[in-house]
Amino acid sequence: MQYTEPNLFSALQQGTLSFAYGVSPFIFLFLSILIAVAVWFTYQKTTRPLSVGWKSYFVSLRSAVLIILLFCLLRPVLNIMQVSPQETYLGVLIDDSQSMSIEDLAGGQSRQAAVEQQILTDGVLDVLAESFQIRSFRFDKNTQRIAGVEDLTEEGTTSSIDQALSYVDDQLNGLPLGGILVISDGADNNDGDPISIAQEFGARQIPIFTIGVGQENIPQDIGIVDVSAAKTVLEGSVFSVQVAVNHQGYEGQEVELAIMDGDTSVASEVLTLGAPGVTQRYDLELTPERPELIVYDLSVELQSDEIIDENNQYSFLVDNTEKDALDILYLEGHPRNEYKFIRRAVAGDSSLRLATYLQTGPEKYYRQGIESPTELSSGFPEDREALYQYEAIVLGDIEQDFFNDDQLQMLEDFVAERGGGFLMSGMVDEEFVDTAIADILPITLVEESFLPGHLRGGIRRGEHPTGELFYPRLTRNGEFSPILRLAADDSDNFAAWRELPELQGVYVTGRIKPGATVLLEHPLLQYQNQALPLIASQRYGSGRSMSITSASTWRWQMMLPSADESHETLWRQMLRWLAVSAPDRITIEFDREFYNVGDEVNVTATVLNDEYEADNDATVWMQTTDPLAAVIDTPMEWDIEDDGVYRTSFVVEEEGIFSLLVDVASAAGESSSASLEKRTAFVVTPSLREYTNAELDSGLLARIAEASGGSYFSLQDADSVSDAIQFTPNAYSEEVQIDLWDRPWILALLILLLCVDWMSRRIRGLS
Repeated sequence: MQYTEPNLFSALQQGTLSFAYGVSPFIFLFLSILIAVAVWFTYQKTTRPLSVGWKSYFVSLRSAVLIILLFCLLRPVLNIMQVSPQETYLGVLIDDSQSMSIEDLAGGQSRQAAVEQQILTDGVLDVLAESFQIRSFRFDKNTQRIAGVEDLTEEGTTSSIDQALSYVDDQLNGLPLGGILVISDGADNNDGDPISIAQEFGARQIPIFTIGVGQENIPQDIGIVDVSAAKTVLEGSVFSVQVAVNHQGYEGQEVELAIMDGDTSVASEVLTLGAPGVTQRYDLELTPERPELIVYDLSVELQSDEIIDENNQYSFLVDNTEKDALDILYLEGHPRNEYKFIRRAVAGDSSLRLATYLQTGPEKYYRQGIESPTELSSGFPEDREALYQYEAIVLGDIEQDFFNDDQLQMLEDFVAERGGGFLMSGMVDEEFVDTAIADILPITLVEESFLPGHLRGGIRRGEHPTGELFYPRLTRNGEFSPILRLAADDSDNFAAWRELPELQGVYVTGRIKPGATVLLEHPLLQYQNQALPLIASQRYGSGRSMSITSASTWRWQMMLPSADESHETLWRQMLRWLAVSAPDRITIEFDREFYNVGDEVNVTATVLNDEYEADNDATVWMQTTDPLAAVIDTPMEWDIEDDGVYRTSFVVEEEGIFSLLVDVASAAGESSSASLEKRTAFVVTPSLREYTNAELDSGLLARIAEASGGSYFSLQDADSVSDAIQFTPNAYSEEVQIDLWDRPWILALLILLLCVDWMSRRIRGLS
């Protein structure tokens, strides 16, 4: 219920009218009837004859005058609950977040300027100050006491009404708090629940009054709602940036979405905006040009009549610095063409190191790409510590008897527990059926004797259907997979695949496993009504696996001009995909994708020992370098509830790039220096939160007020706020009596009636 200053009519409705001299309203009514009867008798005889109508008219006038006099003589009063002047406190909360700077009010006035004019300057608070002791606060995601309008900045990057209410409750705890006034646009973008806190205030008879500022529907605006992009990429990689865009008032209009690297446009797309209020998502692909930390500027074309400019642009960081090469172990059964060309494909890529162990003959092996004389000197690594130094493993045309049972189990553990990548390329030895290798692969293995006749023989028989030339076919997943991307633009990518030469021969396996993804398939041959997969992938435990069932991808290099790098691109991307997800000894994670000034950054470091098991005995320090080159060292504390997890946090106060170095000293044993530290970075950018869904949320503000027993007002009705606050019952209200007999309008009414009575009598010639 909305309370205002009581009057005679509201008192009659609410039954709060009485007389100070103890006369009952019923007695007053009885006396009024007697007065009317007595007056009627006095008009039974008049000096001049009158009609019944005129007699009734004069009786009514004279009775009204006498009843009003009686009313005033009995001293009528209103019995109401009202705050005792200056004995209670009123908390005033003013939204000081960035959304209050939006100029969506009449004449292009900003929300904060309207608040200053109508609330702070025009006297609403001055009127309230006559009855309350005012305590004013500004709030965004934090709340603080202010002295006046000069303390408002409109720079807060988050609005948190529940936090503001809790803060005022803490600050004024123990004082007679008679109510709270919240002035806001209601665009609360925090995770709290202001309604529940309002209910707690209501239970203590502390009403909350809210004033809504801004338009409930912003008619013209295009805004970036969300941005998602890879923070870290490998040299030469193509990656996608996902952008969510919303709008009001521009349905069907074409606008440009662009990514800028400084003054250079690196990706763009013309969007046709759909239905208003519906978020649309778009993908832009780009390849970083420089090996460093790059801050890209994303923008959607600004329209001349847009109300909010700030949500048309955003910045994000991509870490394209030089990184340690991904270590890949490649085991090959014989010196075939595929082996030679795979090694050539990665030869010029500093992000990949291919350590190969090639069988050249019976008991004869050749090592390439090794870092030390002892690497692979005994063949396949003998223990997990040596094997887990690699991020991925590739098996070529190799026999099952190359491995013992323990090594096969190590391979499975490498993928499932270590989180490494696994690739089987070419023909698969039938002896791998029912081994750990069969479990890891995304395809099922079938003995040749169980295959239909036309699918037997695989890549061994050139005249057989499975050994013929064919153009591989991209699946729908393959068309959009970054693994098989040859160009950023879809049409250019399709054209590049059409230019690739034919492959020759396919090894036939069983069906695709549930959850696996086929990226490339045979255009004609099928097994059990399923096209033969050429490239398939899946998740396996913590890692990834892939199968390539042709041994002729080398034709993509040999049958094309030497300058064409399609073969190199595809193999590099496949090997990176396999290896990049394998966790390092140190993994750093943030609680959010992007940060703004004033945000708390929560950093989590997961530390593993030499066997890639959680290390709870490490000493972990984090060195932070801010955009101003200031360096701070902070210890990271072990989270007792999570093995190997260490945490710390800090607040960012500057926009720009923050660089982090996490240094680990492990008590579990000594390791290479490279495994003892990890670098990463993040960027602090202007916020989108305050300009997304930034219209006035009057519904939320009304629910807050209702839950506490208060009232909601629009900014246009702000003049009514002071009455409502003073006359709304609260925990410190007292019952008071307000005299009605001395009201100016009663005297004016009495004089008016007497004048009308005198003039009417003169007109009728009465004495």
